[in-house]
Amino acid sequence: KNDGHAAANGSPGDDVKDRFSFAHGCLGGHLLAGEESFILERRSDDSVWYGVRTFSRPAHPLALASYPIVRVLQRRFARDSTRAMAEGMAEGGP
Repeated sequence: KNDGHAAANGSPGDDVKDRFSFAHGCLGGHLLAGEESFILERRSDDSVWYGVRTFSRPAHPLALASYPIVRVLQRRFARDSTRAMAEGMAEGGP
């Protein structure tokens, strides 16, 4: 399922046992306007889920030209960080 969330392990619909989340947004004057959030959950079956959500738009004319590259880099980060989380869990995470 490609909705911005990716599972390190587990299945949808399980009850959440523990959750940690963090979000940040761009301040006025930044080249981009947007927000990014990270969510880490441990479900009642001890499966671990990790998700990254990002939305942004150019907030300055200079950002418009590079925005396609920015989107590629945002997707790459989501993919790579999900892979790193899954590898960390496979190595004996929480």
